[in-house]
Amino acid sequence: MAEIEHVVLLHDRRGWSVKVVLSEGGSRRYRYGSEAQARFFAAVFQLGPRVLPPTPRANARKRKRAPAATLPVDLTG
Repeated sequence: MAEIEHVVLLHDRRGWSVKVVLSEGGSRRYRYGSEAQARFFAAVFQLGPRVLPPTPRANARKRKRAPAATLPVDLTG
């Protein structure tokens, strides 16, 4: 079971993603097709699920990425 330290909502030119930082070190990043999907799953991860879904394997070739913009996650409504 992974303990989640914090959740970050990210937006870059490729779309929306959620970065889940684990308390024992490391992180997982999940990419979504829309802002609504990313915000929904950011809220789900913030609740602390017992098991995190697997992440897709990274491509073998490296790509240059644009810097990601960090947005606050407001779960109060």
